[in-house]
Parts: sequence; structure tokens; C-alpha cells
Amino acid sequence: MGSKASTTVLATGVFDILHLGHVRFLEESKKAGGRNAKLLVVVARDRTVIGRKGKPPILPEEQRRRIVSSLKPVDQAVLGHEHLDFLGVLNEYRPDIVSFGHDQQDIKKAVEKIIKKERLPIRVVSIRRFGLRGLDSSTTVKKRVVSLGRTS
Repeated sequence: MGSKASTTVLATGVFDILHLGHVRFLEESKKAGGRNAKLLVVVARDRTVIGRKGKPPILPEEQRRRIVSSLKPVDQAVLGHEHLDFLGVLNEYRPDIVSFGHDQQDIKKAVEKIIKKERLPIRVVSIRRFGLRGLDSSTTVKKRVVSLGRTS
């Protein structure tokens, strides 16, 4: 870890219906790594989203990965493991920092537990919510689209 030229920050998410909250989360995640940080984003698989949320994302996994990959702060975007496997992801990518959004507290706690148990040299950071609540979550955006469709 000490001999690396840059710090690797790992961020994860579904990134369904991309919005400004996602962009700000990724920008701040990269900043958490310092000047020459590299941001690796693990995009949740469709199967993982169905398992966690009970319904599939609107956009398929490869489209979500490609969209995230195109964002300025992102150095690399990959799909997560077929089966939810935090330790496998940490071992595969060996990040220096793992970044979590304000709405990822359950995942953050699970990863912190793994890091402690495995004695991994990984720092965990939390990225706060930005600005006023509004269209800063995919769920809120989806609800807005549905309500606008009803008024037409």
C-alpha cells in the first residue's frame, strides 16, 4: 500500500437513473483519496439489486456500468460479483479507502466488520448528503416521473 503512486478509493452503488446526488457522491469519494487518487466504482449487479430491494433496476447492469464509467471523477467502473461478496471485492481490488453514501449505512457497517475481522489496511469514509432534499435519490426521481405522467 505504501509504495503505490496513488490512493485507490472504492465506491459502490446501484446508480439506477443517475442524478446529481450520484455525481456529487463520486466527486467527494475521489477527493477523499487526495490529490492523485484513483476512483474505482463497483456497480451492483441486477441480481444483487433484486435480492436487496425486491425489484430489478430500471436500467440493466451493463448500461449502468457504462454510464458510471463515463463520469469525469471515475477512473474505472466494474460490475460487482454475481453473489454479494464484500470480502471478495476488497481482496480483488485492494482499495486504500472505501467510500459510502449517506444511504448506505447497512452496507458500511457490514464492510467495517469485515475490515476489522480480516485486519485489512482500509480506511472507511462516509460522504454526506448534498443540498436540499429533492431529486437526489433514484426513488424520488422515479416517483416524480410517475406523478408527472399522471398529470399529462
